[in-house]
Amino acid sequence: MAPVLGKRARSVSTSSSITVDLPAKRVRHAAKPIIHDEENQDPEAIAHSDEIDVLPDLPSRPARVKANPVTPSTPRHRDALSGYPTTPRHAVMSAGKLFKRLTPQSPLSPSTVQTVYQSARQLFARGSEPGQLIGRDAERHTLTRFLDKSLQTTLNGCLYVSGPPGTGKSAMITEMVRQRAEEEDVKGMYINCMSVKSSRDLYNTLLKSLDYESELSEADAISALQDFFCPKNDDPTVYLVTLDEIDHILTMGLESLYRLFEWSLQKSSRLVLVGIANALDLTDRFLPRLKSKNLKPELLSFLPYTAAQVKNIITTRLKSLMPEGKESFVPFIHPAAIELCSRKVSSQTGDLRKAFEICRRALDLIEAETRAKHEEEARERMLQATPSKRPLGENINGVSAESSRSILQIMAGSLKALTAETAPRASIGHLNKVTAAALSNGVSQRLKALNLQQRAALCALVAYENRTRASMKAGNLPCTPSKTQTLAPTIKILFETYCRLCVRDSVLHPLSSSEFREVVGSLETLGLVSAVDGKNGSFVGPQTPSKRGRKPVAASGDDRRIASCVGDKEMDSVVDGVGAGILRSILSGDALD
Repeated sequence: MAPVLGKRARSVSTSSSITVDLPAKRVRHAAKPIIHDEENQDPEAIAHSDEIDVLPDLPSRPARVKANPVTPSTPRHRDALSGYPTTPRHAVMSAGKLFKRLTPQSPLSPSTVQTVYQSARQLFARGSEPGQLIGRDAERHTLTRFLDKSLQTTLNGCLYVSGPPGTGKSAMITEMVRQRAEEEDVKGMYINCMSVKSSRDLYNTLLKSLDYESELSEADAISALQDFFCPKNDDPTVYLVTLDEIDHILTMGLESLYRLFEWSLQKSSRLVLVGIANALDLTDRFLPRLKSKNLKPELLSFLPYTAAQVKNIITTRLKSLMPEGKESFVPFIHPAAIELCSRKVSSQTGDLRKAFEICRRALDLIEAETRAKHEEEARERMLQATPSKRPLGENINGVSAESSRSILQIMAGSLKALTAETAPRASIGHLNKVTAAALSNGVSQRLKALNLQQRAALCALVAYENRTRASMKAGNLPCTPSKTQTLAPTIKILFETYCRLCVRDSVLHPLSSSEFREVVGSLETLGLVSAVDGKNGSFVGPQTPSKRGRKPVAASGDDRRIASCVGDKEMDSVVDGVGAGILRSILSGDALD
């Protein structure tokens, strides 16, 4: 049967009876269907497929009912029993979770509040501006005389400045050379030789200070420097060169150091050389060729600071923080503590930098104590501040001014109120704590360096002494000096005690008698034990009789009596570390019962 071609047929009779209801909204229309093979389609199906498809209306969302806008208003009178008004926060849904939308805030202020101690600490900080140097009047006079002669008369010269570290060599010379470099026809240069790697580097560094930009070989640099320092014409310019840590040049060879000294000592030279080092005899030991040529540099030695000089320097620096008219008061550190610091430093090394470090640590201690005290007072103040409601009074944000302040704010206010005159001062106790750690030549450090057998021998000696003292107290025996010497153990008794304590529970294999004597000798050398038979220790030869009578001959060998020089607190560091359990067992002395 041949396919029937379909036509679009419409009923005319029924067209008049159809009424179309137009929707209120525009109806979504579907796209016209595309038939690829109209020859093979059913005519009756095609009759309806050409009609425009009208999709049913989607279920519409319920219309949101808009509320009438309400103008926010604040009641004239607030109920005293009602809660405080608070600003609502927006809650935002993100990934199924609610979080608060926070307003960007400014960076928080630092948690540590700057105090008046900061200005005092800067006076003693490393690398701080030394300011007006105090003391060293004799050295200043010698240096002034040398510079006057070299810059005005001879136009050349060489000065070697020596002295221990921390004696103010570099600070004074740098200050005076800077002042002279501002004069007419004087060009000053300063080089720290620790930053120089080779002789060529030294020469090129000098040329750069002379505004010579290009990098030259060593031979060309020597020739260029010689033209500057030893000119053939009458050049009025004088070159004032300061070489700090000049002994470092010795590691690069003596020739460059010889050349610089010889240039400065020639008659036609325009070089004034000032060398600084710690060695007192550097020119005699390492530069004998200068002596053979009758070229002798001038010498200036800086001796270690005395106690009076250290005290004067520290006191003057602290008084500089006082307001005008109150310079007689010494702030931040008590004068007695300054006296203690200066005496201890001068008796050790005389290093002013060590004194500054002690003062800086003492200021840290007193500042920490002051902070802790003010924090405790702020906490007590917060606990005592009870909230109060005032119905008839205006209260901003619903909280009292006192309770809104945090502990940090209260503490910051009280710390900022401190002045140089009212701030607590470091006392002798603070200085004792600092100097015990800074200037101790190391009882605790020497104890930490002991090996296990040395610690065991020392623990055995302390255990024996503790048991002897306990038995003396129990028997109420008199403790005269002669009795104390008699009760001190001999080497033989100590060795027996040591073996008994080590063998108990097999905690440690004991040494032989000869090895134990060597251990005791090493402890005596370190100053941890001492002989009680005489003043001169155990390593003493036979003595001749004195005019006052024959002295008792000190015992020798295993009959020598020794005593410990270590306190109970220091022994706590001995029993720590490797073998702590073994050492505690020996120190307890339970095997002596």
